[in-house]
Order: sequence, then C-alpha cells, then structure tokens
Amino acid sequence: MKTGLLFTGLLCLFFATTACDSDDNNTDYILKNREITITSNVISSDFVGNGAQWGGYDMVPTWLGTESLSEADWNTLFQRIDFMRPPFLRIMTGAGWSYDNNGTYDETAKTASLFKMLDYAQSRNIEITYGEWGHESKGSISDIDMDWVANSVKFLDYLVNTKGFTCIKTLNIINEPNGDWSSVKGDYNIWKNVQDAYVLEMANYNLSGVQLMGPDVAVFESTNQTDWIAKSSADLGEHIGLYNLHVYPKQLIVRNGDYTEMLQAYRDATPADKRIVLGEVGFKYTEVDAELKAQNEAAIEADPYAGEDSNMMIYKAFYGIDMADAIIQSMRAGFSGALVWSMDDAMYNSPDGGNYQSEALKRWGFWNILGEEHCGDAEDEAIRPCFYPVSLLCRYFPAGSDIYSIELPNKKGVRAIMGAKDGKYTIALVNSHYSTYPINLKSDFISGITMNKYSYKSNADGSFVGTVDENGFAVPVEKSINLDFSSGVEMTLEGESFILFTNMD
Repeated sequence: MKTGLLFTGLLCLFFATTACDSDDNNTDYILKNREITITSNVISSDFVGNGAQWGGYDMVPTWLGTESLSEADWNTLFQRIDFMRPPFLRIMTGAGWSYDNNGTYDETAKTASLFKMLDYAQSRNIEITYGEWGHESKGSISDIDMDWVANSVKFLDYLVNTKGFTCIKTLNIINEPNGDWSSVKGDYNIWKNVQDAYVLEMANYNLSGVQLMGPDVAVFESTNQTDWIAKSSADLGEHIGLYNLHVYPKQLIVRNGDYTEMLQAYRDATPADKRIVLGEVGFKYTEVDAELKAQNEAAIEADPYAGEDSNMMIYKAFYGIDMADAIIQSMRAGFSGALVWSMDDAMYNSPDGGNYQSEALKRWGFWNILGEEHCGDAEDEAIRPCFYPVSLLCRYFPAGSDIYSIELPNKKGVRAIMGAKDGKYTIALVNSHYSTYPINLKSDFISGITMNKYSYKSNADGSFVGTVDENGFAVPVEKSINLDFSSGVEMTLEGESFILFTNMD
C-alpha cells in the first residue's frame, strides 16, 4: 500500500491538470473516480482456464533430422509450463502429421511430439482441446472424405482409450471455418456436415467423454460472426461441450475498451447454460495501428527466421500489457478462458499452405525452444516479457474458479477482474494507458485478506520492471501484505502496468 505524501502529491497533480477523465473537476468526483470496487456479482462459474496454443513441432524431423526435440529442450519446456500451470491448452494435428489416412500410424516417426505433450498434460490434469486443422475431401470440398472421418476418429479413439489420454475433453474439428483460408472456405453447411459425420462416427467408439468445441470462427473487430454461434447451437447444441472463437484484435480496440463490448455480443449469442472461450487470441496490426504495423513488418524483414505470419512485438514488454488487457477483458465479458497464440515459435513454420520445407518460424511464442539448434541463437530461447503477466493469469485463475465483476472508475485503459476458488482469491489489474492513476481498491463483500503482490511495468525501451527468479519466472514484489478491502487499499496504478494480488498457492 502506498499512502501519505505519495498519494497526496498525485491527487494534487490531478487537481492541477484536471486529470481528467471528466469535465467535472470537483473534489468529490476525483475521489470517487479512483475507486475500483470488487462486487459480489459472479460473471461466470466453473472457469475452464487461461492457457495457450501448444503443439506441432511437425518440422523438427525436417529441420533437425530427429524425431522430436531433445530431452533437454522438453525438460525446459515442462519446467516453464509447470510454472505457468495452465488449466487449459489446445493441441491440433492432422492426417499426414500424426497418422496416415489409411488407418495406420507410426508411433515413433509421426507421434513422438504429440504423445510427449499429451503425456505431460495427462500427468498435470490439464484439459486439452484436441483437433484437426481441416477436413479432407474428394474433389469438391463439399464431398467429405468419409475414409478420413473414419481414420481420424479411429486415431482419436486410440489416443483416448488405448493411450489413456482422458485429458482430451473437446474436439476442434476445422480451424477458423468462416475464413476463406479454411478447408470449408467459409461455408457453414459444409462445416456442419463435417461435424455431423464426425459425431456419427464417434458413436461407434467409447468416446462419450469427448464433445465438440466450436464453431472456432475467426473474429477481428466486429460482431458479424455471431450467426455461426446461433446456427451451431441450433444444429449441434447437444454435441457442443464448449463454444469458442478466435480473436485477433487491433491494439486500438483493446486499449479503448471496445473489445469487451464486442466479446459480450458473442457471449450473449452463446446458450446461457454453456461456456465460451477464446480458442486463440493474439494481436494483428493493420493501418489502424499503423506505427506498430510498420515496426512489425520491418522486424520480420530483418529476421531471416521470422515468417510472414509473425508478431515481432513479442520481444517488447508492452505486448505483455496488451495480452493481459485482452485476457482480463475476455473474463469481464463472461468468457471462461483464453488461449494465447502461441506457446513457442518452434511449433510451426510459415507461410501457411506454402513451402513446407520453409525454415521460417511463426514468431508468436513466449520463447523459441529451438533458438540454438535451428536459428543459431541460444539467446532466442530465453523467456520473453509477455510470459510474466500471462503466466500469472494462467497460474492463479485455476479451473473451476468463480469470476467476479469489478466496478471500474472512468479511467482510460484500466481493467480488473477477480477469481475465487476454495476460499482463496486472485485479483488482477491492468492499466494499458500511459497515464499513472491513484486508485482505491475496495470491496462490498470482502474485508481483510493477506496476499502476495506481483507487479509488471512496461518501459519505453521494450524492457520491463518486474521481479523474476533465476529461471525468469515471476516472483512477488511483496509478500503477505494485509489488505483491508472494506476500508480501501490505496495505491498507484502506473501507466502500462499490471498488478496481481493472490493468496493462492
């Protein structure tokens, strides 16, 4: 807690500059406009969890001449994900990468990485949504290859019932079907027919514990894809265990808060008794974010291992603020989880559908585990800044949490959310604006709690201020703080910063 002269000084500054957020600059307004109030209103229950896209490593045999990553690299990955403790991950595959479309598969050459990841998830009780990037057809895309359906489901049965990967809870069949880049070219009816065929084939096996996840549509900044949710609910509702969409927003709509309103439209279109998650979330830069677009394109051009589908802002600390803002807003909109795109640069090469011998990476990850082996740069294997806030939003919002609404002051860029489970609490706050604000964190139903505090501040040079251990993992900046939410906890929320309080283990 920061009180006394610091708060007084900031308050005086607010008076002097009429800080702001309103034409009304009287004392009462300014004092009220710093209150962040945790309410007893539960936005969502039985939280699925935040996590990341994990999977692929399909190019490792081509790049390295080995079946999979080295044991040292796997151990590093597992250590990092153990800290992250994601309750939820997405792993995608396809005929040719993990099995042959004749009903056979090779447990060494094709499935080494997949089994390694699923073994890990099973051992950590991580929920997996598993699936195929697209369907296979005979000639016309509407002529579904029923042999592919049979063999794909046969492989799923092998994973769940023979290998025992019961961590697979949902199936994501066909990535981003509303896009012209998908295997169905945006045709809802073909997508529905594939889902129907898959469900019908699954009935031949003991797969009742696995349901569909969908419709998996890609959204950028509009609500014009809600009909996919409505139609999939009407046509496949009993078979859909989890609704989802992918969102790649502009930085502008996240930082100005329009992102929450957009997501709420998709939550409202989802059946009230079902949960919805972000199956992928990341940032795409267009002319709306012209300066970032130019920076990203220049960085891709300068990096011989960056493919055209890359976000080079992963090296900058502000991206951690943007991701925290996007995830917190999704939780505030009633979403039950968000999967960041992506865990690791080394998972996929770029471009999509292009040269499968390409050595270029999809640079979106928390690190590049093949920095040394593939790129000749061991430093590229280091943890990047955005891992700090995202790992905490995964670790301290466990599966099964109740998510509580927090009332916010009228301050640009300020968002907050709380999760509770088994009598323990986590409170996350982010300020994606450049201004520093004095705030008073209160609650209308929680009194005093002893919590640890984590803090992350983005610097203009791309670095961040945040305490980490020898592994690069976040550690509390303060431990066992006594917080009296009934009276209010006065603090400063710096520009482009993230704070997390928790008493969870």
